[in-house]
Amino acid sequence: MAFSAIGSLVPYGGPVLRSQIVTGSVTLTVMDSVKLVSGFVSLGTAGVVVLGHVSGIRTNLGSGMQSTGVAGASFGSFVGTFLTASDNTTVAMVRAEVDVSQFTLYSAELDNTIATTTGSNLAGYRMDLADEDTLDEDTATTSTAQYGTWGVDPSNSAQAVVNILESIVFNT
Repeated sequence: MAFSAIGSLVPYGGPVLRSQIVTGSVTLTVMDSVKLVSGFVSLGTAGVVVLGHVSGIRTNLGSGMQSTGVAGASFGSFVGTFLTASDNTTVAMVRAEVDVSQFTLYSAELDNTIATTTGSNLAGYRMDLADEDTLDEDTATTSTAQYGTWGVDPSNSAQAVVNILESIVFNT
């Protein structure tokens, strides 16, 4: 996984979870960054406020997934990734359990070597998404961006420690 939850900025350390229906025809993976599109969860993109990160994928009744969602996939094939049907918003209504907290800390993969752009390895800088599971290293800036940086991940020197800054839930 390109993002992984590694801690919290607050002492209680718990996620803030929201269950939301996923848009149709999307392949969603646990820990993907997501946004809302017309009220439904979709994969996160650069320059759009962040809803949060997927912590689980469930049926509309709250049960865990049993397959990947791909036609003909065997029972028991689910390993954290699910393809929603094109009519998911009206029929199956598969849901993403999303951590919407701005306090959750993530270890994040970058699309280029960390520190190539000034600040991508330093606390106090900010970066945007390259796609739902990677940060765009060359967007490191001290002005506005989707994620705030806390420096290099001490457990993985190729990744940055970040938290959500531009949140659709808490600010826009």
